Amino acid sequence: MIKIIFENDKEVFLEPSELNKPLLQISLDAGIPHIHACGGNARCSTCRVLIQDGDEHLLPRNEKETALAQKKGFPDNVRLACQTKTTGDVVLRRLVIDDADMALASTFSDLISGIEKPVAILFSDIRGFTGFSENHLPYDVIHILNRYFYRMGDKVLKYGGIIDKYIGDGLMAIFGLEDPDPVRANLNAIRSALEMRSELESLNTYLQNHLGSEFEIGIGINYGTAILGKLGHPLSMSFTAIGDTVNSASRIETTTKKADAKILISQKVYESVKDRIQKGRSFETKLKGKTGNYRVHEVLGTKDSCEGSVWQETGYRIWDKIDPTEAGAWLRMVFHAASIFSADGEWLGLEGSIRFPSILNDEFNRGVKKQIEAIIHLKEEMEKEGRANVPSVADMIALSGALALQKAGGPQVHILPGRKDSNYPEGRMLMPVDSPNVKDSLDYFSMMKFSSRDTVLLLGVHTLGWHSKGSFTETPNIFNNHYFRDLLLDGGVRMLASDRALLGLEETKRMVMEYALDESLFFKDFQGLYQRLVEQKRLEES
Repeated sequence: MIKIIFENDKEVFLEPSELNKPLLQISLDAGIPHIHACGGNARCSTCRVLIQDGDEHLLPRNEKETALAQKKGFPDNVRLACQTKTTGDVVLRRLVIDDADMALASTFSDLISGIEKPVAILFSDIRGFTGFSENHLPYDVIHILNRYFYRMGDKVLKYGGIIDKYIGDGLMAIFGLEDPDPVRANLNAIRSALEMRSELESLNTYLQNHLGSEFEIGIGINYGTAILGKLGHPLSMSFTAIGDTVNSASRIETTTKKADAKILISQKVYESVKDRIQKGRSFETKLKGKTGNYRVHEVLGTKDSCEGSVWQETGYRIWDKIDPTEAGAWLRMVFHAASIFSADGEWLGLEGSIRFPSILNDEFNRGVKKQIEAIIHLKEEMEKEGRANVPSVADMIALSGALALQKAGGPQVHILPGRKDSNYPEGRMLMPVDSPNVKDSLDYFSMMKFSSRDTVLLLGVHTLGWHSKGSFTETPNIFNNHYFRDLLLDGGVRMLASDRALLGLEETKRMVMEYALDESLFFKDFQGLYQRLVEQKRLEES
């Protein structure tokens, strides 16, 4: 006999010949009130179950279940009972058990189910902030907090972390969501913490000059398994991490004040990075709400060996050079660099000659010359340091645009090195004309083998930055879909003739409407377009 245990319901015994039915049918035949809102057709997730034991006996997900599981972000141990069959004993538990669960499940179409994952958690907190807030005007308090969180958050994002939440005057960040390597996750959290401390010194100068105060912060870092998922009311959910790893990181941060330490890390973090950090004191302490003693370590700095690859370090240096108010200029630089053609009209792309004075000083490049020169200077600086395999100018330009896009709130684009700086002294810039005829833009971008949709996306970068008469949108420092929304709402009165021209052709107007209505679609398509813009020429040659 095969035993199927529906935890908190009943045990069901079946002959092997009866196992041709999905788990949902077995459950219903046994009289279990198993909710299945769509009738068992894999059109909802109300019949989902959590597999406690015996997952090796389950048949693989079929096409229907795979599609829904990917859409909802189900981990491997959450299965649709209506589609899952078993060949042996299994222990499972229904996840939707009453009307309230069913109502909640119906709102989860694109939300991530809870998963367990090892991550590094960073907590920071401003010491004595209550006294600061009591002695200053509410406007000043909010202004300073926003300035503080912006500068601290920038250091989190620089090292690949995500800002989980702001808790009053505290900040929680997660590292290692995309990179499973514990050493890199912990080192990134530590480097972020160290730069947060350095950034605080600059902020304190501002605070002293304007408000006669200073901030002091403590930072605690822990590593371990956390439960990751979206929590809250269905209309206002947020991604977060919960669990003992998170709680301990918070308690370690609290310990920094008692220990008069700036940065403290747990024993788990220390074990993974002990050869790559400069350690201060080590001691055992009690953590609030936890039994026993916990060993923590003070971090004073990192060793040269933890600097990572030259490509990674290049990204860090470029990140610090990008002022978010100039993100539009950094992205425009990429498009300018991609607008290089040979004398006979061949598209040279990023590997062309924008670095040569004859093109660098072109009138077209007046608005992005500062960014180009910053990239050239960075390359020369790294070469003088004797670093091996310094990336090409073309590589740096491609990377800088992706980082500017991320800093402005746009999609993250992963850029790999490998472009060469070709010598085409005869190269020339061919920039699209500001024409009221959309055909002129389409013809120009077709020379780079870009389609009509690509053209709409390329012009969509004008959601950032300014032109000679002002900004294209009211949010020139934020990458969003307002460019397309404004085109439809007022015809693009703030924009150029070539932007307004997109409304003059039914095909391009339809695409403008698509992106105006769906910002996530714009982000997804622009992400792919940017990748092709900086890769396409190289791919053609290979």
